[in-house]
Amino acid sequence: MKIIYKISIKAILFGVEENVIDNLNIGNNYLVKKDNLTNKQLWKEFDYTAFGIRRIYESAKINENLDIAVLEKNFEHIYDKPKNINFEEYLYNLENAEMHYVDEKMRIIRLFCENGFNIHELLINTNIILDNGKGEINHNSKIPFPDKIIGNIEKLNLNSKKEIDRINNFIQSIDIHFNNFNFSPNLLSSACFLYDQTYTASLETLQFMVGVIGLESLLVDGKGELSYKFSRNCAMLLSNNIEEYEKLFLQMKKIYKKRSEYVHNGRMKTLEEDDIVELRDILRKTIFKIIEFNIPQEELLKRLDLKGYL
Repeated sequence: MKIIYKISIKAILFGVEENVIDNLNIGNNYLVKKDNLTNKQLWKEFDYTAFGIRRIYESAKINENLDIAVLEKNFEHIYDKPKNINFEEYLYNLENAEMHYVDEKMRIIRLFCENGFNIHELLINTNIILDNGKGEINHNSKIPFPDKIIGNIEKLNLNSKKEIDRINNFIQSIDIHFNNFNFSPNLLSSACFLYDQTYTASLETLQFMVGVIGLESLLVDGKGELSYKFSRNCAMLLSNNIEEYEKLFLQMKKIYKKRSEYVHNGRMKTLEEDDIVELRDILRKTIFKIIEFNIPQEELLKRLDLKGYL
């Protein structure tokens, strides 16, 4: 007996400009195509009415024509004379693998630069054809992605070939698990998770605090005066001259002061969305620098201790 699995995967993208279409490449045979919220076939696939899909996906439109960017993938698996195939287990493993792949690439895209790239749900439609067409089973899954982007974040904008090449190379080259990395893979992976939480945590104060925690985990070893170590190490890591160092040092002191206010008082006197964007940018650059150096944390902190400007 021959069994054919015909699988179609689709997700509507939020937080993107129209120029991601046919340009963004997350790998694994996924494509980014254009569709439209008035497409009845799309309503049917996602099991929404016209009103329902507009209500859920209105903010995903990329222009006033109600066009949207859609991530999609189509493929099939063929099994000849299979024995003891468990359909449910096969589909569970397949869906789980695709969900984790897309989720990981989504986080890598947000790590690349400041942008609100996001997916609310992943649609997986499977058509199982049994014994050369003698039987057929249809299985449809709509897998929710719980993390939602909080705040007015700029859209992913690929406005040049250079930018397209940069992000696609980044997506393929970065492993956010950092296996076999010289700097602690657990610390780096955790910092990337905390970075992403600065987009998705439910409160602005939490977005800010997880970003600070991410920086502390990378740049402070718990020895000495924490505020000074936190500010100096980050400023030394990211600066190229005394002027940049002094500016960054003051920025980090202000960030740590807000962190201390929250830790000791349970609130911050002032916290703006720009503060979170600034912190996220610093954490992103810190992660990139650590990836670039690729040395153990102890060695990195020692270098920063010894580094200075004449």
